Amino acid sequence: MKMVQTDDAYARIDNPDECRALLEQLCERGGAQLEGLAPDSPSVPVLLMEVVAGRRLILDLTTVPAVASHLEAGQAWRLAGWVAGTQLRSAPLGMWRRLTVAGRVQLACAWPEWLETRHRRSAFRARLNTHMVVDVEVQMGAGDRPFLGRLRDLSLGGCQVELPASAAPDLQVGQDLQRLGLRFPNGQQLELRGQIRHRRLNADWQTLRFGCAFAAPGAAEERRLWFYVREIERESARSGMEGDPSRMPSSLFVPASEAAPGAQRPHGLDYATPMARRLARLAVYLNGLLVQLQQGSEIDPAQLSWHCDFLLGLLHEEREAVLFAVNCLVDDPPLIQHCIAVATRLSDLARSRGLPPDLVKSICACALVHDLGKGLLPPSLVRSDAFDDGQRAAFAQHVPLLRERLVHCRWLAEAVIRGVVEEVNERLDGSGYPRGLGAGQLGELARIAAVVDVIDAMGRARPDRAEQTISSVYRQLIGREGQLDKHWCQYYARHFGLVPIGSLVRFSAGGLGWVERLDRKGAILQVRLTDQPSLRGATLSTPISGGELAALGPIEGIVLPEASD
Repeated sequence: MKMVQTDDAYARIDNPDECRALLEQLCERGGAQLEGLAPDSPSVPVLLMEVVAGRRLILDLTTVPAVASHLEAGQAWRLAGWVAGTQLRSAPLGMWRRLTVAGRVQLACAWPEWLETRHRRSAFRARLNTHMVVDVEVQMGAGDRPFLGRLRDLSLGGCQVELPASAAPDLQVGQDLQRLGLRFPNGQQLELRGQIRHRRLNADWQTLRFGCAFAAPGAAEERRLWFYVREIERESARSGMEGDPSRMPSSLFVPASEAAPGAQRPHGLDYATPMARRLARLAVYLNGLLVQLQQGSEIDPAQLSWHCDFLLGLLHEEREAVLFAVNCLVDDPPLIQHCIAVATRLSDLARSRGLPPDLVKSICACALVHDLGKGLLPPSLVRSDAFDDGQRAAFAQHVPLLRERLVHCRWLAEAVIRGVVEEVNERLDGSGYPRGLGAGQLGELARIAAVVDVIDAMGRARPDRAEQTISSVYRQLIGREGQLDKHWCQYYARHFGLVPIGSLVRFSAGGLGWVERLDRKGAILQVRLTDQPSLRGATLSTPISGGELAALGPIEGIVLPEASD
């Protein structure tokens, strides 16, 4: 990477790969601005919609349409924003071209010649650089699933650890950790106990960093910690960007692992299909949003708007691929999987009814966040397998807790918020929550949203029951006509099919296959064969259709996939 220091403390970057990586992070994170280069020119917020490496950028200026004419007239503007604690700005942008996108103001521009970055100052720590890989195993309790992370800094009193953002709902500030297991490349290990003191998402929302205070380490542990802190500082001085490689390496980091097992990979990189890997960006957003909500923030309207446009764009582009991909997000928390699945299917149903695009977008947005209020409840309450009256009332508070965080999302229609957020858990017979509304008080949107929500929820495990196949769910809906709207239950089954896309089926010849496409009558048109009943780490066959599909024989039944956690 070539970097040139400029007069105002910005460092110039002209390496194409580094520029691409920074711009893609700005695209995913949001918060981009256009800055005019003329004196006293304003800065205006925009959405960086797409980064086509080496060719062009696409920006959405719908909220500031007047700026578009200035750009087309040749005025000099540049892109700016924050990425991973780094202030970013581009070379002057040019060759603006307006795109034809219904209801939006979007322009494309040429790829910038270079970027400039300026870092925030921070206090010194015994900090590990990218060449120093120390694995950390984090476990809350004796029976809890451990998380594998990477050590980022270390002191005598605590450490900072980086984990995948999907661990965020389980790790709360103030929570005690039974075990922090540090594993250095040379095989040395140290186990400590601690308590989470703070946490934050990285700017790309792919990873979570939390700071942990150690719980009264003994004298022997303190001596080892002091040794590790000094060795980390020494190795950092040797192997950092401006280090002296001629120095002897620290014994802790010899030999260095060629595989770098603790290095974090972009979230979703191992998901089963290309569309699932694209949809992982939405999961990153929701994981990060949940952390922000837990820290007291409201939902940012521009971020929510961008991610709705992203999902609806994918649905418009490859509907069947998206319907399959929602089943592939196996490394994300069930709450996040549920929100994405409900938003995808409810948006698809709304589009099938010919609703206006703005209304479909409001429905999509409300569905994306409709259940995130559960992340604001005590974890013990959410995991309970039986409620008394007091616990049931406390659990119902997840609805108003989320509703109040939508205060700044004024572009959402109030009727949609009411139907998809406030009334999705109500039932026709008055047995729902939070208000116990009955059939005469519920509109059509609340009725169809409840059907989509219940069908997806019944297909996932809960503390009080196991997950069910879609055929079992459909059968049980027949007995719940007093609670759920019969018309919308039938419409759902007709629209998505009795064996929907994403179902795992067993053929009479013995093969297992994931349903990937259906014909207009709901018959299976294409499958992907697999050797395991799970999409975690799965290798799928090429698409099977036509004569090859017929050779597999008739379907013997729908198979319940193995749990994803």
